[in-house]
Amino acid sequence: MEEALYHVLFVTCRWLHIVCTTLIVGGTLFFEFVVPVAIEDLKREQQMAVFGKARWMFRRVVWVCAFLLLLSGVVSLVRSWETYHRAEYQSSLPWVFSHVGVGILGLGISILLNARRRPPTHAVGWLRVNLALLLLAIFAATISRHIRLTVRDLQQAAQGKSETMLGMPVKTTTKPTLKSPQGVNDD
Repeated sequence: MEEALYHVLFVTCRWLHIVCTTLIVGGTLFFEFVVPVAIEDLKREQQMAVFGKARWMFRRVVWVCAFLLLLSGVVSLVRSWETYHRAEYQSSLPWVFSHVGVGILGLGISILLNARRRPPTHAVGWLRVNLALLLLAIFAATISRHIRLTVRDLQQAAQGKSETMLGMPVKTTTKPTLKSPQGVNDD
């Protein structure tokens, strides 16, 4: 039973990490691309009112998601820490640190953009920088995961545990035994 809870915990943390990332990146895209187009025909005062209300609601999403991202990220990192320190997985470690560092920077900008009552000057510019950072964090996580899965698949193929590697069939070759015409090994 304990093993089942262990698996449920880590699957739930991964799911939370993905959902919270989606909400923050999606919300940033929404504020950068949708809101400006939607309010462009309104008067300046009305634009600010609509933007302010949307920002007020998104603020809650950012705070909750930032907390859950940090929590689920720590749980995932603790779970994988031993793996990252094995010699064969060392190549994924810089990507893990990049994911963590750039992700924390992006979350920090998200929080700062939503921490004050008034939006900061050049909010759209900051949203663009933040979107780029968040997408880079996702990219670093993707590369890290790809490296881990590739190493694991190569290890399994080398041990003969898997008939597939990276989703493709693995051709195993065996050294043929050469026999002389009389049926005796020449080795």
